[in-house]
Amino acid sequence: MQKIFRKRVLRDLKSNCFRYLALGLMIVLGMYLVVSLVGAADTVISDVNSMSLKNHLEDGEFSVFVPLTGKQEGKLKNKGITLEKMFYLDYILKDNSTVRVFKSRKKINLIVIDKGRTAKNSKEAVIEKRYSEEHNLSVGDNIAIDGDKLKIVGIGTVPDYDSMLKNMSDSNVDSKHFGLAFVTDKKYENLKENGNYSKTEEYVYGYKLNGKMTNSKLKNYLNKLKLDTKKVRDPYFQEFLNKSTGKKKDIKNGIGKLSTGATRLKKSLSILKKNNITVQAGADRIFKTYLDETYNELEKYGYNQKLTEKNYKAVLQSCIDNTDKADFKIKLGLTLKELDALEKYKHGIDDYTGGVARSSGGAASLTRGMQKLKKNTNKLLNKYFKVNINDLTQFVTAADNPRIKASAGDQIINKYAGLVSGIIVMILFTYVISVFVIHGIEKESSTIGALYALGVKKKELVMHYLTLPIVITLLAGACGTVLGFSKYGVNVQLKDCYTYYSVPKLEAFYPFYLIIYGVIMPPVIAVIVNYFVISKKLSQPALKLIRNEQKNSRISNINLGNMGFVRRFQIRQMLREARTGFTVIFGMFISLLVMMIGIDCYVMCHNISVKNKADTKYEYMYTYKYPQKKVPTSGEGCYAETLSKKSHGYNLDITLLGIDNNNPYFNVNTVKGKNKVVVASSTAEKFKLKKGDKLILEDRANNMDYAFTIAGIAPYSVGLHAFMDIDSMRELFGQKKDYYNVVLSSQKLNIAAGRLYTVTTKKDISKSSDVFIDKMIPMISMLIVVSSIIFCVVMYLMMKVMIDRSAFNISLIKIFGYKAAEVRKLYLNGNFYIILVGAIISIPLAKKLMDTIYPYFVSNVACGIDLRFSGQLYLGIFAGVMLLYFVINQLLVGRLKKLSPAEVLKNRE
Repeated sequence: MQKIFRKRVLRDLKSNCFRYLALGLMIVLGMYLVVSLVGAADTVISDVNSMSLKNHLEDGEFSVFVPLTGKQEGKLKNKGITLEKMFYLDYILKDNSTVRVFKSRKKINLIVIDKGRTAKNSKEAVIEKRYSEEHNLSVGDNIAIDGDKLKIVGIGTVPDYDSMLKNMSDSNVDSKHFGLAFVTDKKYENLKENGNYSKTEEYVYGYKLNGKMTNSKLKNYLNKLKLDTKKVRDPYFQEFLNKSTGKKKDIKNGIGKLSTGATRLKKSLSILKKNNITVQAGADRIFKTYLDETYNELEKYGYNQKLTEKNYKAVLQSCIDNTDKADFKIKLGLTLKELDALEKYKHGIDDYTGGVARSSGGAASLTRGMQKLKKNTNKLLNKYFKVNINDLTQFVTAADNPRIKASAGDQIINKYAGLVSGIIVMILFTYVISVFVIHGIEKESSTIGALYALGVKKKELVMHYLTLPIVITLLAGACGTVLGFSKYGVNVQLKDCYTYYSVPKLEAFYPFYLIIYGVIMPPVIAVIVNYFVISKKLSQPALKLIRNEQKNSRISNINLGNMGFVRRFQIRQMLREARTGFTVIFGMFISLLVMMIGIDCYVMCHNISVKNKADTKYEYMYTYKYPQKKVPTSGEGCYAETLSKKSHGYNLDITLLGIDNNNPYFNVNTVKGKNKVVVASSTAEKFKLKKGDKLILEDRANNMDYAFTIAGIAPYSVGLHAFMDIDSMRELFGQKKDYYNVVLSSQKLNIAAGRLYTVTTKKDISKSSDVFIDKMIPMISMLIVVSSIIFCVVMYLMMKVMIDRSAFNISLIKIFGYKAAEVRKLYLNGNFYIILVGAIISIPLAKKLMDTIYPYFVSNVACGIDLRFSGQLYLGIFAGVMLLYFVINQLLVGRLKKLSPAEVLKNRE
């Protein structure tokens, strides 16, 4: 019996060859889609990780103002830390591109040579891969750096510049204008001595912890390193240092002057104190002499009472009262007044000499106090009045470095998209297979009933009907997997990685789970689903199967009123084929889901591009390392701090920007208050924020959290931003009232490069916006094309099943004289409404579902997620669906013509 069944399998395969080919094609495309996307992603992730280990990728890096001393390096090595000096010099070449020159690495971040070898003498150099591709440089060519022609002996990559960002804060890679070169130690020192580099040498160290310390402990240790400011040759740093230490000097100078003044005062008062006795004796002598002279005058008039300091007033007043001589009375009154004046003078001298004596003692105490104050003030200033400057200028771990493993991080989106697409396609082809099997069993119902009557067991029939689906899905899955891993699959998806990131040549990675997924999963699912479907169908009695009795559907007998014959027939035909019609709609929905991944990706990238260009009002943005005292003329000063927020396991940077309300470059009305922010629309979209929500941002550099209340949402899509009132922000972060570190301008400003971290132009933002689309085009195209083909296959197969199921009826009405056009109207044209209604329902439903899922695909991307479609795009998708229907409909007309009246004879009892 099995031999007979095997022959029937071959006959079935031959007679339904196109059907199985189409089904196999759908599975091949599905597995190709999954394997190519996920395989490419796994290849990048696996190879980048393995290359990182092989080439000793840093655990992090740090920059300093002046190089570490031998003693400092030795202490770090003794703690188990491996260091690599990655000092560099930037040179601007004749084509205005910048080449960053390094010494060849020896221990960390080793260069991976794709072609050639490393430099061995002062006339040779190794050039970074992407820069060489953009400038058509190859091994054997020359490159002129600082007037010297260096022979290119190698082209390669380094793991710490996976993403070729000139500055870590840059938003996009521009390998046309930035690249790396690696030379010998001797050549590097020669270039350094010439001094023709575009900015001062940067002192960067790569480190590996080797399990001996943590990143935070190393950072704390480096923060304690003392900076010898005299060794810093950067004039802008010295200017910054002078500004920062100005108040400290003023206090020291003021205390010094006070101390000097106190010393001088002490000396002067000491001299005065020595003369106090002479001055006081003179005053006493003058007063006594005047009393004596007055007494002598009184004796002439008969008064002989002795005058003293205590009684002179009473005696003179008594004389004035008792004399009758008017002229004598007047003279006595004048004398009394003169004596009063002399007494006051004498008392003043007493007070003065006493004060001088006391002041002299106080001055001595003041001088001693000022000396102590000066001494203690110096100690206090050194201890508490510190300028927050140490040798460490930047500390970045590998996990937070945007240049490191950026390619692998980017592929996560493709991997998620591929896996989700695979699940969707699996569901679809499983359902399609089940429909085919059911149709096959119904078509051969009489044969199956006869076999049952002859004693064939149900188990044997189940195995027979499972054989072909298993073989087809196994072979198709294997073909799709092989095709996905071929140069037409994984390599196609790797192109966007190669053309953007600086990665070495990647070796194809064949993850075991993906091979199982592509080869084994399709037949396993086919077995599981079809076993239950076939078992249910074969559980009917043999007589019922022989008679090919079909279950009457109540829905097909509904009352349609006085509707015309053609329309009535079309509706009943659709109701009879409701299962198959549902499969077409379901296939459309699944295909649209896969397509929506690609379209959402495109729409998001397109919206970012358009909005970023529209929202960028400035032409230049200058980010300062050493701000000038005043904002340059024609510039708008702002204050920026970079904080972060975690999203689905990723730390995303958010720029907190302090601005004035009249800032011409942002349509933002900030609110006064240290806890009030206005978030950009991109930030609100990314984190699903609304007005009144709390926003917690982390300052990872200082282990601080900041809680803000969202006072509003502003239309701004460039990156992730939150806006604050600049004065409130300065107060929050303890900055001066006029502090700024970002300047925006509508024109190029004359700012020395040494003052700046970066200069970002509107053109840079435009290029970085467009690069998202360029990077994702291969994936977007594949998803749209593959989903369209799958939709066509499903629609064709299911509509063909409808025709095959109605073959007897079609043959019969042909006998009655119906023409081909009339047959098409009755059996095919009704499907138009199925597709029409299905498209109207499926397009928005697929869009809604994918909009819910898609943010998880891009959870590692620091940008807004605007997935809104225009009405034209909805209409375009709808028009595409209907166009595919009309094409498939025309193909099925040929199938109708092949049905002959002989079908009636084949099915007679």
